[in-house]
Amino acid sequence: MNEHPTDGTSGPGGRLPLLPPDALDEAQRALRDRLQATRVHSAEEAGYTAALPDGRFIGPFNALLRTPHIARPLLEWAQALTRAGVPADVREVVVLTVAAHWRADYALYAHTAAAEKAGLPGPAIASLLRGEAPRGLRPDADLAHRLATALVRDHCVPDDLYDEATAAFGTNTLIALVNLIGQYLTTSALLACFQVPAPSPDHAEAPTT
Repeated sequence: MNEHPTDGTSGPGGRLPLLPPDALDEAQRALRDRLQATRVHSAEEAGYTAALPDGRFIGPFNALLRTPHIARPLLEWAQALTRAGVPADVREVVVLTVAAHWRADYALYAHTAAAEKAGLPGPAIASLLRGEAPRGLRPDADLAHRLATALVRDHCVPDDLYDEATAAFGTNTLIALVNLIGQYLTTSALLACFQVPAPSPDHAEAPTT
C-alpha cells in the first residue's frame, strides 16, 4: 500500500494515513497502550487532542506508532525530561519557541493549550506563536526563551547568555533544557516532514478514548 499521498490532499495525518487500532501488530499494540496511558492521557489533561474517538492517533504519535523500536527509547527520553524538574511554564516556553521556528502546526496547537494550563499570559503565548520575544514571563521562562532561540536560530550560545543560564538553572537543569530543545527539534522535524496539521475544530473538540 502506498502510504504517501501524491494528490495534494492532506488529512489529519498529513502525508501518513492514520493507523486504525485493528491494523496494528503486537509491538505496535503494546506501544499504543503505552502512549494511551502516558501521552494521550497528558493531552486530555492539558486540553488538546492526541487521539480521535475511533482510537487512531494524530500528531507525531501516528508516525511513532509505525516504529516501536524507535518510539520506545524516545519515550524514555521524554519521560526522563519530564522528571527533570523543569517548571511547567519554562517547559512550555521552550516547546513553543522551538515549534514556532519550525512552524510545526500540531505542536503549536497542542502546546498552546499546555501553555495556558501552565499559566503563561495570553499575550506572551501569542508572541511565542508568532516567533517574537514574549513579554510578561517570569525571569526563568524569559531566559529559557532566549536560550532556545539562540540554539534553534543562531546555533550558538554566547558566553554572557551561557553564564546567565548556568547561574539561574545550574548545570544539570541546563542540560535538561538543552535536551528538551533537542526533543522538540525531533518532534518538529517529524511534523514538518510528514506535513502533520493541527486537528480541525471538529477533531480538536472531540473527546479522546
